Amino acid sequence: MELLSRESDRWLRQSEYDIKVADYNLEGGYFAVACFYAQQSAAKALRAFLFLNKEDAVLTRSVVDLLDRAITYEEDFKDLVEGCGRLDLYYKTARFPDAIPGGIPAEIISNKDAREAVRVAGDVLKIVEDKRKLHVPETF
Repeated sequence: MELLSRESDRWLRQSEYDIKVADYNLEGGYFAVACFYAQQSAAKALRAFLFLNKEDAVLTRSVVDLLDRAITYEEDFKDLVEGCGRLDLYYKTARFPDAIPGGIPAEIISNKDAREAVRVAGDVLKIVEDKRKLHVPETF
């Protein structure tokens, strides 16, 4: 397995872990944390996809920026643009009290917000996993 394929695998495995953490926190009522980990999962999955296409996206953590780059290789990602735009909002607002005027993320970010974030991140991860199967054959 070549270097970029191995690096893609590492990022995808972490993305899979992050979506599980997001889902766990969602079910536990920790909605802000769930949103943050959903954003992280989507960003890492997209970075894994870019590694498969011989590109290192080291300069950004933005889901939208990574998605724009992924679309240059695969048009299936276009369907995710609307939902992914919201994920980047959670990178800071889900963690820092000064990111939300008059409140804190733990009190402002809702169950509905978290469910949507986890759904969108899951959609990103699914497409990346499907595309990865085309690039990297299964080994036994």
